[in-house]
Amino acid sequence: MNSTLFATRTLTATLLTLLLAAPHAEARTLSQIKASGVLRVATPADVPPFSLVNAGKHFGFEAELIEALAADLGVKVSYEMARIDQLTTLLQDDKVDVAFSALGITSTRENKIDFTSPTACVGVSVVSLDPKINLHTDLKDKTIGVIAGSIMTSYVQKLPFDKKVNVYPSNNDVVIAVFSKAVDATVAYSVAEGMVKKLYPKANVHFGPELWSVPIGMMLREDNDSTRFALNLGLIKMQRTSAYTALSTKYFGKDLRCKS
Repeated sequence: MNSTLFATRTLTATLLTLLLAAPHAEARTLSQIKASGVLRVATPADVPPFSLVNAGKHFGFEAELIEALAADLGVKVSYEMARIDQLTTLLQDDKVDVAFSALGITSTRENKIDFTSPTACVGVSVVSLDPKINLHTDLKDKTIGVIAGSIMTSYVQKLPFDKKVNVYPSNNDVVIAVFSKAVDATVAYSVAEGMVKKLYPKANVHFGPELWSVPIGMMLREDNDSTRFALNLGLIKMQRTSAYTALSTKYFGKDLRCKS
């Protein structure tokens, strides 16, 4: 092989290796966020009543919560719509500062990303148009719809019996699959029952009893300690006043703070 060509290929391979091994750009610090005046937030905005969007206006428990926490920091919120399975990448690439979608705090996720303190603790139920499908054991030999990247996906796939699992890109796709009977059931947060029945009053959707409870939180980059500490402090301040209870009661009818 020509020595010049060999050297060029070697240099290219070395540069590619270095690029692949290079760490992500550092996350913006709290000081930089305050200087910009904007907290960049990513969410699918499709998990009622945690986060929804209508005509460009974001609302729901998590949307109001992050806007209250941002106001406490003296900044505004800018939203980026993204699927749940895209949130980690957006954070790691420093495209956004915070991400949420009723995200369960799990050890698997914490291997890649950090969370705020829990913003709520919520139960999980089997959801179906068939009232006979109540518990996880009723999912045997059934077709179950789940969202890509959600903790429900991992849970359902590990159930120790035969079933078919259809993975969809968004919560809206799962809802359509359930209502069209493309799947027999899904697994969702129990507190969504009121909002789902309000949004779809003719669907006759059935929520089974709570199977377990999971803490949820907002995700940040692992090196974004200053912002995480500030958001946690703001959350503590809200929980020490009536603000958190009022917000939680508005969307869920009760206080969902995690019990210590």
